[in-house]
Amino acid sequence: MAVDLRFVSLTVTTAATEKTYRFDRPVTVVTGPIGTGKSSLLMLLKHAVGGSAMLTPAVRTEVLSVQAEVIAGEQHIVLRRKITGDGVGAVDLLDPRSLALERSLPVRVTEGETTVSDYLLDAIGFPREQVAARRDGAARPQNLTFNDLYMYMYLQAREIDRQVVGHLDSWFEVKRRELFRLMFALTDSALMELKRTASDLTDDLKARIAEHKNVEQFLAASDPRSDDELRAELGQLGDTLERAQSALERLRSEVEEQTAADTALRDELNRAIFTAQRADEEVLAARELLGSRDAVVAQVQLDMARLERSATAIDQLSPFDFVVCPRCMQSLSTRPVDDGHCVVCLQADPSAEDADPAAVEETRVTLEQQLTDARRVRQSDEAHLNSAQERAHHANFVVTNLRRQLDAQTRDAVAPRFDAIEDTSTRVASLKANIDAATQLRESWARVRTIDQSITRIKSRRRSVNKEIKDRSQLLAARQTLVANLSTEFGSLIRSWDLPWATTAVIGSENYLPIVNDLPFEELQASGGGIATSVNVAYSLSLLAFGLDHSDVLAPSLLIVDSPRKAFGNNEADRQRAGQIYTRFRTMADAYGDRLQLIIADNDPPPTAGDVFGKIEFDYDNPMVPGVSHPGPEHRGRTEDEAEA
Repeated sequence: MAVDLRFVSLTVTTAATEKTYRFDRPVTVVTGPIGTGKSSLLMLLKHAVGGSAMLTPAVRTEVLSVQAEVIAGEQHIVLRRKITGDGVGAVDLLDPRSLALERSLPVRVTEGETTVSDYLLDAIGFPREQVAARRDGAARPQNLTFNDLYMYMYLQAREIDRQVVGHLDSWFEVKRRELFRLMFALTDSALMELKRTASDLTDDLKARIAEHKNVEQFLAASDPRSDDELRAELGQLGDTLERAQSALERLRSEVEEQTAADTALRDELNRAIFTAQRADEEVLAARELLGSRDAVVAQVQLDMARLERSATAIDQLSPFDFVVCPRCMQSLSTRPVDDGHCVVCLQADPSAEDADPAAVEETRVTLEQQLTDARRVRQSDEAHLNSAQERAHHANFVVTNLRRQLDAQTRDAVAPRFDAIEDTSTRVASLKANIDAATQLRESWARVRTIDQSITRIKSRRRSVNKEIKDRSQLLAARQTLVANLSTEFGSLIRSWDLPWATTAVIGSENYLPIVNDLPFEELQASGGGIATSVNVAYSLSLLAFGLDHSDVLAPSLLIVDSPRKAFGNNEADRQRAGQIYTRFRTMADAYGDRLQLIIADNDPPPTAGDVFGKIEFDYDNPMVPGVSHPGPEHRGRTEDEAEA
């Protein structure tokens, strides 16, 4: 059965007032001059149900909100949505009787919340699915939304002679086809899940193949050896390492044994070094003492010489009175000299005792005795120094001899082993490094094998999934006859309109798009926009009627057409063909009654009258936005143009 959806009314609210537009008849025609709000009214219908609509500056500036009363399936729904501001991202669900707010439904996907799209799809009984879309070569599953389905319900003026259900928009093309397949049950949830799985497997396979290639390139660039060669080499390296480690342990044991044997000699050497150090310290102390004795002897000898000179000077010079300085020969009579002081040096004259010969002799005897004693003590200290030097020499000789013995023993037994230990340790480290490098390479080869296995599993799984897709598609293939029947009805309608040069018209069995004279839709524009418009309208009307006639087809029962006479001329033939479109509107309304809803926006009144037609009329005095004066014909423009400006 057709997806039952109809608009009952739309209330437009401004700051000053509000106006309700009703859609009570099977066909509602919205008429008026260009720029009075016909297309804006249709856009507001889309906006009210959560769609992304092009709204003119006048609507965005003056309209606060819109409220749509909708019949969706068996539900009576009232939706309200703001035009701008923070609340524009949600649609309010109102109680149909009290208009009290029941809840707000987000427009965009929100974690853990039901969107307005989810709500409406559930209400009309259309399945909520994800399509296995791809972008930039990768799987990007996309939700099929109510807004996507609305593309089948709404022929915009800017698109009516350019594309069919957005088929030229690459981002929407996959969605368009899957929506058609869902309508005709050419696919189902199981098949779509299989396709998503196949798409994911394709991405996994590409990733694994790329990873496999990268690892192989790394191995080829880093080392030419194969995995088998590395495995054999690792075995050899392991054996060599085991032998080297055994040799290293043996050398270390021998060194430990030799070290134990050297312990006694090392202890003796340490004692000898201690003895030599004590002997050297004794020699140093003796030398310092002898030096002090030499200083005493020298001082006594100096005192004796001074005494001798003093006595001689007194004996020889005391009789003389100096009048001139004996050194510089200058006169001494001119300077003052204190009594009792020398006229030459100005020092006090020596006392009588100092000048006494007996006293001088006594002092000489004393100094000679001191000199004799100092020399005797020095001689004793010198003998002690000689003895200490002999002991130090002997101790150092013992140390030197013990060191020679230890060096010889180390050189002959320990040093060669230490050299061997160093060489063997270096060999062990090198072997371990080679083993680590080979192991890492083998791990890379193991990774290659793992990737190969993963690729094999993915390919097997993908073949299985593709077979399931094929089998499932074959089960649904019988439904393809419905598409053929739809194509037949579409061709009949096109022929009945007697379009110029239109001899054949079908709907493609693969892309589900109209094909006229074996030409795709986008090439029809060369024959004129009126022909393209007629074909597009015929396609949508055929789909609408087919859904109403077949209970197992989920085609929407609503169709909104903006400017069905777009690109038609004013000559008699064009007026007649435009009239045929309206005749088809009336015929379908007469046949299906309230089971369908057509909402048409056109500049001029319909050329066909009937009770099935309802009217909404606008003019420059009464535009769509209530309470807002239109600036006049000179400021008119199309909704699409103003929305893009």
